[in-house]
Amino acid sequence: MNVKRSRIGLFVTVLTVLTLLLAACGPAATEEPTEAPTEEPTEAPTEAPTEEPTEEPTEEEPAEEPTEEPTEEPTEEEEPAAEGPLVVGLMTDKSGALAIYGPSQTNGFYLGMEYATNGSMEVAGRPIEIIERDNASDPETAVSQARELIEAEGAEILVGNISSGAALAVMPVVEENDVVYIAEPAAAPQITGDNFSPNTFRTSRTSFQDALVMGQGLLDMGDTFVQLAPDYAFGYGSACSFYPVVKEGGGEFLINDTAEGCGTIFAPIDTADFTPYINQILDSGADVLIVTWAGAGFAPMFQQMSQLGVFDEMVVGTGVGDNQTLAAGYADAVGSVGVQVYHYTHPDNEINDWLVERHIEEYNTPPDLWAAGGMMAAIMLVEGVRENNGDTSADALIATFEDDFTFDGPKGEVIIRPYDHVALQNLYFVEVTNVTDPEMKFVELIQEFGPRDAAPPCTLPDEYADRCP
Repeated sequence: MNVKRSRIGLFVTVLTVLTLLLAACGPAATEEPTEAPTEEPTEAPTEAPTEEPTEEPTEEEPAEEPTEEPTEEPTEEEEPAAEGPLVVGLMTDKSGALAIYGPSQTNGFYLGMEYATNGSMEVAGRPIEIIERDNASDPETAVSQARELIEAEGAEILVGNISSGAALAVMPVVEENDVVYIAEPAAAPQITGDNFSPNTFRTSRTSFQDALVMGQGLLDMGDTFVQLAPDYAFGYGSACSFYPVVKEGGGEFLINDTAEGCGTIFAPIDTADFTPYINQILDSGADVLIVTWAGAGFAPMFQQMSQLGVFDEMVVGTGVGDNQTLAAGYADAVGSVGVQVYHYTHPDNEINDWLVERHIEEYNTPPDLWAAGGMMAAIMLVEGVRENNGDTSADALIATFEDDFTFDGPKGEVIIRPYDHVALQNLYFVEVTNVTDPEMKFVELIQEFGPRDAAPPCTLPDEYADRCP
């Protein structure tokens, strides 16, 4: 089951061609130097030379002007570009369909703030104030809360959204108010693709990146495929990312094998009884089932698949998610393989060591992928604001984040791609080995992919297409 890197270039090329499948931004410094040289030198030589030649030219006029001007200018530049608290709006889900992820995301964000500010909770002399909002992953609620955070609470930067649908809904509000938004953990490719906005960045990976990592491994395990995904933005983005990877690799989809259908059975995100969809999967006779899912339905879906014999009939590949879901829903899926965004045992670096230690200390459990993502968003925010000396204006932050911006997080180096704002990062192809380990060591790493190993194609819309290299 070793992943074949030789296919990456081929898949990226194909994804670029097939992107249409997913088509469904000191007056003081100049005045002082010009006035002082023109006035002082003309007066001093004309008035004083005959009466006080030893005092005026050598001690008073030349000595005072050069020493005052240089000392004032650097002092002003070192002061923060903005004063007062820095208000950050943190958008999450702790009451909706994706509520099992919200606490982990916010815990990671607060720990990330602690790490990035060395415990001071301030950057460039500005205290950081975090205002949290739970939108239950509802796009309309997310829009109203984004407006409230910006217009009423004075938020200068927005971060978060568990749901890709909520993230996509918030983006026009952010651009309208000209603030910067960092999406995390929403994974829909459209956020930095079809729906691109100069004001939106991300620390979350995209489903394209997932597909490039996982699709290759699954092609070694079968020739015929079917997909099951949730009927909303994340599900469509993921399914339609896997589709061209599998097709170009020689795989065949046995259900909905069209550009619109993406070889996928789409089910509502709030589905509790998956029996009708599982029967369609079994009837297809496919070798491989690709499952994309998020939320509380993941565990009962896998339990029902086990009861109906899916694991006996076909290989199941999926995103290997958080430890809670693994423990609850993968008892019958030991041996399945897939892409994993983060597991606390994978990265070997000081930042991850810090996160693991502090997370266990604070919450009595190892961090999950949502916590790692929250920490990454916090680090990106703090480092960008620090580089701008406290200036959080959209113009300043966009210029900084588009200037070959990289930072180190718990997964290692993260590269913000300047032309489309995709976050290139490490991803992991793993096998589920158990769901009972007391330290939640549930997976075995098969291969680690570096930030550029599975870089997705640029999928910007026509109006921004000239940004693509």
